[in-house]
Amino acid sequence: MAKPTAAIPRPHSDWQIPDRYEIRHLIGTGSYGHVCEAYDRKEKRVVAIKKIHRVFEDLIDCKRILREIAILNRLNHDHIVKVLDICVPQDVQKFDELYLVLEIADSDFKKLFRTPVYLSELHIKTLLYNLIVGVKYVHSAGIYHRDLKPANCLVNQDCSVKVCDFGLARTVDKSVDPKLPNSPRDEQEMMGVPHTKNLKRQLTGHVVTRWYRAPELILLQENYTDAIDVWSIGCIFAELLNMMKENVPYHSDRGPLFPGSSCFPLSPDQKHATDYKFHTRGNRDQLNMIFNIIGTPGDEDIEALEKEDAKRYIRIFHQREGINIAHRFPAASPEAVDLLKRMLVFNPSKRVGIDEALAHPLFKDIRNHNVEQMTAKEKVKLPFDDWESMDEPQLRYAFLKEINRYHPEVQIPDPPPKGKSK
Repeated sequence: MAKPTAAIPRPHSDWQIPDRYEIRHLIGTGSYGHVCEAYDRKEKRVVAIKKIHRVFEDLIDCKRILREIAILNRLNHDHIVKVLDICVPQDVQKFDELYLVLEIADSDFKKLFRTPVYLSELHIKTLLYNLIVGVKYVHSAGIYHRDLKPANCLVNQDCSVKVCDFGLARTVDKSVDPKLPNSPRDEQEMMGVPHTKNLKRQLTGHVVTRWYRAPELILLQENYTDAIDVWSIGCIFAELLNMMKENVPYHSDRGPLFPGSSCFPLSPDQKHATDYKFHTRGNRDQLNMIFNIIGTPGDEDIEALEKEDAKRYIRIFHQREGINIAHRFPAASPEAVDLLKRMLVFNPSKRVGIDEALAHPLFKDIRNHNVEQMTAKEKVKLPFDDWESMDEPQLRYAFLKEINRYHPEVQIPDPPPKGKSK
């Protein structure tokens, strides 16, 4: 007689969540843990529950999780994903898992780009418009997203878009601090420089994110503006245009517009770490990929850079004119091509602004002024210093304060002593 096979444990069989949530099935997984679709019996709605495990294993990753939760808790817009609940840990003193209950969406742009379907330009400009409206709200709240990419744009069948993943975002109050610090710690966090044993995961994220990163961030400019998000939107827009059937023969893989595999000076080939000329000749260098499309910047735009070493570096690149975007996307309308070109401008001060983009002729038939006017009532201020490192007791206390917004009955331990973290 054959032995009965052991039951394979489900990824969510050990989840410590309230009875009100009925888990249906797994819908995503990543280095952070798993995401499941669930039914909220109390509110009678379908939700997504994100389990984040080993929360305090890496304090930089932990800070990203805290930042995302804190920012989302202070935003309220139809085009920003909403946190609906944060489950109370069974042990508030020693918890190492978090369960976020979020709005659920049908898909995201990254998954959409991988499906064998085609979109009309009406679909594409509707998706793009909704994304820009969401980003306008984010900026009105004094936040730069800094990591806009297809996977961070949730999408529904009705073409509604919700921006998510604010782990690398920054709150900005130019009236208080007009200069955005790009400290070594900040760059380590943002650019994926390895800082723990999670080397493979960090480098993988670094490769993907760089494809949507604005030139001023690649060049480590300190006084960058919300134009960094406009560049990223432009990169996403190009991939949306790949979804038009008539454009397929030109790039059937539907890949990113700038698929660089290195990003000097942030992640130089270690054999050529100080050889600028080597990187300017590299076929897969991120800036080379960008210049192949938009051309090398002129003297005026180079002089606008803050740092002398960045100016010298850019001048080493072989000068080129770039390509005609209309030839790359032959099925796109002249209006679509014009807006894309105005988003992908090297000099951020010459890049199209969010309001100017919304007013572009491409959107004249679908604009909704009422939606565009839904901006934040005030700038977001986080209850912790986002430019300083935090130790585990400080992070744990900050998480409990965020949970307390949904569960005021939870007794929070006293805050840890104030003082600079090591």
